[in-house]
Amino acid sequence: MSANDDCFTGLIAMMEHLTEPWGIKDRESRHIYMNKAARLYTNTPVNFDIAGKMDAEFPANWAECADDLQEHDRRTEASRIQTAVIETHYWFGKDYLTPWVSEKLPIYNLNGDYTGVIWNAKPLNSLSPHKYISRQKPSILTTDIATDLFTQSELDIIFFMLQRLSVKEIAKIYNISPKTIQNRIYNIYQKADVHSLAQFEEYCRHAQIDSYIPSRLLKKGIQFI
Repeated sequence: MSANDDCFTGLIAMMEHLTEPWGIKDRESRHIYMNKAARLYTNTPVNFDIAGKMDAEFPANWAECADDLQEHDRRTEASRIQTAVIETHYWFGKDYLTPWVSEKLPIYNLNGDYTGVIWNAKPLNSLSPHKYISRQKPSILTTDIATDLFTQSELDIIFFMLQRLSVKEIAKIYNISPKTIQNRIYNIYQKADVHSLAQFEEYCRHAQIDSYIPSRLLKKGIQFI
């Protein structure tokens, strides 16, 4: 199977115009096609010919996850349905980790034989229950937030505050007294000029801080879900 096969012409033509990363791999996990968004996502050089290449052959740091990426292919083949994983790596060649959800769908020929997978990737978002109830849009998780107002330590505490953890629960995570956490939350409120968690949540939405996740909570690699 190749990118020039008639049965893939329409599929590839569609993927060419999609803004999310999309690609095709054969039954042996060799790459057949990647759209422009997929090349950017994987930080694949424009002059690198992906045709027939295995994941481990790519000139990118995520190639170290090749075994897990191929395991994703095998699970998709075995399940015969769409399967998903969380891929946490330095996507787009950035110097910080970001979690993305990658989904794969099995491809079959007219005889019903498995011939490969179609894959796509999209940012992992934070649709928490209270966001769903209040009909808020999910935010895309990131470890990189541009702010001069809060320190790194405060941003980490803000993350747990927005997850609705109590002062005692946050204190337990940091192994410090609840009083210390209360003081830090007070300072955070002072900086944001708010007086309650509800006001602070609204502030974070406008400041786009609600999408932040501490990098220490992320682990590089593939998480099967």
